[in-house]
Amino acid sequence: LCLLTQENMGLSVACVGIIYFFRKEYRKISVVMMVLGLLYGFIAMKASAQFSPIGYQYMPEIPRSIPDFFIRLFDSEEKRLTWLYSYSWFSFLPLFSPGSIVAVVTDLSQYYATGESFSRMWSPFMHHRAILSVFLTLGLLDVLSVLSRWKRISSIVCCVLLIGSFTCQYKFHFALNKLTKAEYWKEEPWMNDTRALISLVPKNGSVATQQNLVPHLSHRKEIYLVYPRQHDIKEMPCGQSLCWWLDFPGKPDYLVVDTRPNQWLTQILEINENWLSAISNMEKVGKITLEKQVGNAKMYRIEK
Repeated sequence: LCLLTQENMGLSVACVGIIYFFRKEYRKISVVMMVLGLLYGFIAMKASAQFSPIGYQYMPEIPRSIPDFFIRLFDSEEKRLTWLYSYSWFSFLPLFSPGSIVAVVTDLSQYYATGESFSRMWSPFMHHRAILSVFLTLGLLDVLSVLSRWKRISSIVCCVLLIGSFTCQYKFHFALNKLTKAEYWKEEPWMNDTRALISLVPKNGSVATQQNLVPHLSHRKEIYLVYPRQHDIKEMPCGQSLCWWLDFPGKPDYLVVDTRPNQWLTQILEINENWLSAISNMEKVGKITLEKQVGNAKMYRIEK
């Protein structure tokens, strides 16, 4: 399943193989995983290049030397924060698992040691960092399996893990820290409006909607993510030909959107002003027709 997502998941599978290579009982299967992962990554990269008019666009810049390779892993604040945040969650115990360290270094090196063109991937908050949780968790289990021979030590380690985890949550304002904030539990009017509108969407209708509403509508057969883009539109609904528009694949029947102010970029994939402009432009040219509205939540019929 991992290999079906994207080409660099082959490297991730190989990294899992690296972790198990250090366990004698799994050594054979780990070699198979490493070979399979690297082979898949190479084939996927070549196949992607064939379908692209500019070839494979993610070719890395190779470090000049081994010291240069390791320097690049830590030569910016964002990189150092990634190391700190990732390992502090696990009280730094995965550092004692050789396989886990090699896997993490291998995974991070594809972005951190390959030049400035990958700088957008350096942030510790990028979704690319999620795969590290697998390598770190396996590393932690590797260390705990060794410590389990001494029950007293393993109990102490578990306490250290809990204390370290809670401390990091508080110190770095990680996700679970939000559970202690009153704002997290606050029920806002737009939430009720959105739920009410979603209940009005025809059960058999195919729907296009914004990112934060996709999970609430994903039980149906067809659900499409909308993303704002600029297009040349001959009707010039915004006063010029280049106007904001909502793109989506397929041929959905309905468009479900939230038009409240101050939405986050992660919810609508664009700033609020451009998001509202895109909806307005589509209304003006007759591409969408308002059918239901609850507060700022709206459902449009998409004209075919």
